[in-house]
Amino acid sequence: MGRNLGWLGVAAASLTAWLAIRYRGYARYLWRLAGARRLATRFYAECAGLTKNVPYGAQTGRTLDVYRPEVGGGHPVLVYVYGGSWNSGNKELYAPAAQRLLPEGFVLVVPDYTTFPAAGYPTQTEEIAAALAWTLQEVARFGGDPRQVVLVAQSAGAQVAGLCLTDRRYLAAHGHSPAELRGFIGISGVYDMETQLAFERKLRRSEKYVANVIGGRHNAPAASPLTFAGPHVPPTLLIHGDADGTVPLEMSYKFHQRLVEAGSESELIVYAGGGHSGLLFDALAHNPSRLFNEIVTFARRCLARSQPSPTLPGDQDRPGPAIAA
Repeated sequence: MGRNLGWLGVAAASLTAWLAIRYRGYARYLWRLAGARRLATRFYAECAGLTKNVPYGAQTGRTLDVYRPEVGGGHPVLVYVYGGSWNSGNKELYAPAAQRLLPEGFVLVVPDYTTFPAAGYPTQTEEIAAALAWTLQEVARFGGDPRQVVLVAQSAGAQVAGLCLTDRRYLAAHGHSPAELRGFIGISGVYDMETQLAFERKLRRSEKYVANVIGGRHNAPAASPLTFAGPHVPPTLLIHGDADGTVPLEMSYKFHQRLVEAGSESELIVYAGGGHSGLLFDALAHNPSRLFNEIVTFARRCLARSQPSPTLPGDQDRPGPAIAA
């Protein structure tokens, strides 16, 4: 009996070691996620400049958090839209981002949005459009300057939020236009659903999930920021790792090229050896960090330019014929 238990122990240890090696990437992700949650919980509870759970958009039923520097007003504003494969994530997890950005003099707005399967395309983008409209209309009450708003979005969140800036109908529904935002920063973003679907097939992963998020494969062009790229898109910075196994780097190249061809200003930064979620988790683990330095530097560059013009008649019209993705 004792000998059998000994062999069982050896077998269990061997299995544990094999699983650790086989799924070390996922294990590393979970470890980093747990660390980010610990940081988030502590700062979320202690931040003096945080206003929690502010309702935005009468129809959404969703809320956002606003972090503001302790003194002064008229601060530039970053709106951060998180990722999470469309089905997970919450605004509280990104409290450490505010911890890094508040000392730089930014107001940070972090909205929640309804996750899949409760919602997908286009509801998630409609909700973020409402959050952007709220920011433009209300952020002055929280020390922010509505004329100095930059949108930052990550992974699936970059698809959700990026569509607000490319397909002008979403902000037009709230009486606003992309011209009122000063810049867009996309991190490891999904900008072309056809490319993402093809990537899932290439890796022999089920593409059905992604197709379900957008309500069917036929919606791929309409759900893709790349489809509506045009000169109306504010200056854009795309950041992507060349070792990303979740969202292909090719997608950022395609979106960058389409923006430039359409007459919009775009910059692409590729992180050598950078993975997907690791870009953000590494940034949260190091201070200062390259990623947050890139965000702050680009945002300040956008804000240093002249103020955007007021919305003009026709700014809110839908762009011309969509470019096939």
